[in-house]
Amino acid sequence: MGVGTPRQTQIPPLELPRYGAERLSGIRCIATHLKSEPPNEAALTAMALQRLDVLVMVNITGTGFTRRGGGATGYVKEAYLAHLVAHTKQLVLTQSTGITTTDFTLYSHISPPLSLDAISEQDFIDLVENLEAEFSREYVAQEVDADHDRVVIVGVHTDDMTPIQFQDTIAELARLVDTAGGEVLQTLQQKRSRIHPQTVIGEGKVQEVALTAQTLGANLIVFDRDLSPSQVRNLEAQIGIRVVDRTEVILDIFAQRAQSGAGKLQVELAQLEYMLPRLTGRGRAMSRLGGGIGTRGPGETKLETERRAIQRRISRLQQEVNQLQAHRSRLRQRRQHREVPSVALVGYTNAGKSTLLNALTNSEVYTADQLFATLDPTTRRLVIPQPTGAPQEILITDTVGFIHELPASLMDAFRATLEEVTEADALIHLVDLSHPAWLTHIRSVRDILAQMPVTPGPALVVFNKIDQVDSQNLALAQEEFPLAVFISASQRLGLETLRQRLGQLIEYAVDCR
Repeated sequence: MGVGTPRQTQIPPLELPRYGAERLSGIRCIATHLKSEPPNEAALTAMALQRLDVLVMVNITGTGFTRRGGGATGYVKEAYLAHLVAHTKQLVLTQSTGITTTDFTLYSHISPPLSLDAISEQDFIDLVENLEAEFSREYVAQEVDADHDRVVIVGVHTDDMTPIQFQDTIAELARLVDTAGGEVLQTLQQKRSRIHPQTVIGEGKVQEVALTAQTLGANLIVFDRDLSPSQVRNLEAQIGIRVVDRTEVILDIFAQRAQSGAGKLQVELAQLEYMLPRLTGRGRAMSRLGGGIGTRGPGETKLETERRAIQRRISRLQQEVNQLQAHRSRLRQRRQHREVPSVALVGYTNAGKSTLLNALTNSEVYTADQLFATLDPTTRRLVIPQPTGAPQEILITDTVGFIHELPASLMDAFRATLEEVTEADALIHLVDLSHPAWLTHIRSVRDILAQMPVTPGPALVVFNKIDQVDSQNLALAQEEFPLAVFISASQRLGLETLRQRLGQLIEYAVDCR
């Protein structure tokens, strides 16, 4: 029994007896009200969040006070019966949440004023069984692909971000979710001066997220920033479904993309280091072993292992990464002994590095219009002209793509791969000029390069995808970066100019050794 308004006496979703997408909770709520009116928006929201079987709102009219005890007296004037209804085709807009959808939708039905006799004669068991049968029929379309995550994105616009930066961040997160195999149903935003320490967003917005997830049938909430373990636990307890952050989505993509043994090794290390402080506080309903974004990688046994066993596994993986690091160091020393210059392709993810490598070396490295389409570094031979002397053979390496605020766990786990950048004689910094935030991408890449333990060699800025931009953006880039090269790797435009400039860059880099 709970005392208070339906909103104040909410039961955490994980504690509901029969919590599920096509089920009601098994709880019937009776609330009293001193005004003659149907359930308000707050009461209906609470009903939807808790998936109550029914909500009965009893309106009481007061008549005075008793002589003893001072308690209020009154009589029942009328009652309203409210319950949830499923629908798939009707557009629904609720004033409190602003949800508009044509997908599987829950909304509330409120009866006309009823007497207590009419309420008492209601067959609630039959009503609930019919409602759940309806939910099951309407929801079945969502269960066709059990591994397909249905995602609600939550973004927090703080004072340190401009509106454009915030929108770029949200758009990038949506692409990350899509790359990971999820479907973005809706994006919710909140503007705050600072992050709420317990739940990132305010209490009211948490309730809105929970209602939106219920309404749209979402099974995953993705935040646009890193969450602490306690924040994840608090949010999952209040919302009732899995909550992950941006880093976990990126780690999941890396787990899907890693092909080589070295790549899988580094991904597993990064995921275990990320998961270690987040292993506690997850009940059966929050199990991450069912598949979907944030569950791939180390495997089922890793999440069931005690903290000490995982720490031992991390130690072993770190030793293997150190061995990999030493092996790659020996390979680089051999190349340097043979005096074969090396160039590393760096840039923001999806800038077209693999496409450029294929165009320059006639290779067949996998390419796709996705974030982190390729993860493992690939090295190919390339002959370039030299300003003085015969043509020069070099090695060109396609490295893992960078991204804004690259997670620290990835930076540490992939240090063996990132050393390909620091040990290269020169860099080609590839930029996707067709992206609206290309200037921000340049800054992000440079920030990551500045964090490298060894200062990388000289870099040549190369703007890609010039066939997809207008003359205004092209002129702006040429004005800001007069020494850059402008190409289209997919259309093979400007590649000869790039080879010549690359020859000049290599000659300069070798002289500076």
